[in-house]
Amino acid sequence: MLKVRKLPNYLWGGLIIFVRMLGGLGMQKYMAVLFGPAGTTLLSHFQNLISLFSQPIQDAVAQGYISAYSHEKYSTKDITTTAFFLTIVIFLLTLATLWFSGAFPTDLFSFTTGTWLLVIASVLLITIQSLLSALFIAQKKLKFLVIFSAMQWLSIFGILIASNTTASNTLLLFVVVQGCFTMGLVIFLIFKKVKALRFNLFRIEKPILAHFRQFILMGLTVWITSKWVDFFVRENAMQLFGIEETGLWQAVVRISEAYRGLLISFLFLTFYPVLTQLYRKSSADLSSFFTKYFKKLLGFTLLFFLLLFFLKHWVVLFLYSADYLKATSLFNWQMLGDLLAFLSFPFALLLMATVSTGKYIFCEFVSASVYVASIFLGNHSDIEILVYAHVFRFIVYLILVISFTKKHWSHA
Repeated sequence: MLKVRKLPNYLWGGLIIFVRMLGGLGMQKYMAVLFGPAGTTLLSHFQNLISLFSQPIQDAVAQGYISAYSHEKYSTKDITTTAFFLTIVIFLLTLATLWFSGAFPTDLFSFTTGTWLLVIASVLLITIQSLLSALFIAQKKLKFLVIFSAMQWLSIFGILIASNTTASNTLLLFVVVQGCFTMGLVIFLIFKKVKALRFNLFRIEKPILAHFRQFILMGLTVWITSKWVDFFVRENAMQLFGIEETGLWQAVVRISEAYRGLLISFLFLTFYPVLTQLYRKSSADLSSFFTKYFKKLLGFTLLFFLLLFFLKHWVVLFLYSADYLKATSLFNWQMLGDLLAFLSFPFALLLMATVSTGKYIFCEFVSASVYVASIFLGNHSDIEILVYAHVFRFIVYLILVISFTKKHWSHA
């Protein structure tokens, strides 16, 4: 009998990224076809609300968990205890911040108090799902994650198509289904008697907590400078330009986030691990590798955006509908900002690989400040100010990350 070759982990990792991206774009298409630009705005804001809770768990707790799991001096039980404790603390702090700042979007979504409680409970389960995903990644069980993610998205679309309900109820089902899948996953792991789930929430080891600290600092920086900034900028855009026009802008932004997310994930899988290894071994090898890789990325980036420029009408039609073709003028400026973002990401990862935490945080906050200032000081009668600000942000970001990493690549 012929033996079927097992796929390497990096291919399963690529499949996870692909399934999640496909699911996200499919959800955008579903809302666009049924509810138009207003539906796109509602979905974007609702997903941003969820990410306010889940993003710091993914960037800080999950990354810290995966890193700590590889250290033999830490027990799996103690790592899981610390990670779960941080997940609950971050979730409660986010909830309190939204509530006491008056930023909770209760006026945008037609949910009752009971429904909001169901949404919050489901979001808590989604954050726990992020933590459990980190467990599977640390154990290199990526095949299971691919199957789980695919089943979850298929269930979401199956239930939504069968229900054919209002925009608000669609968003409710979207989050509840994910929460139910998390509960099912927890029950499955308990039934399988997975040792990592045996933890004591009242026993937090200080060395492990210290290990998580650098990941928390970087994760919270990205959380504030991306998710919180996006949340308030979108709220401001809805007030200034209305929900329909904001939806057209958000359609462009979501396409942008999809391909930028793909590149970042690819760089994390292929580029970042090599940088961290070479940084510990040889500065000359690090410089040589970075320069060669960046030249290849530069060629790919120019070709990609050249094709996207000529195919943007078809991309918008495929992912949304003819109603969104009015957004193509915004797409041109968004692509320019994204081209600069593509070029800046390798330098940003070099900052992370060389443990330049302070410089990384500085770059994120300065570029986010430029973005916000450009919007609030610009022309509020034209929604294009939002994509102009996107370009200004990444001009500044690219200059900063190049300047701070020059000593690591300039002598190649």
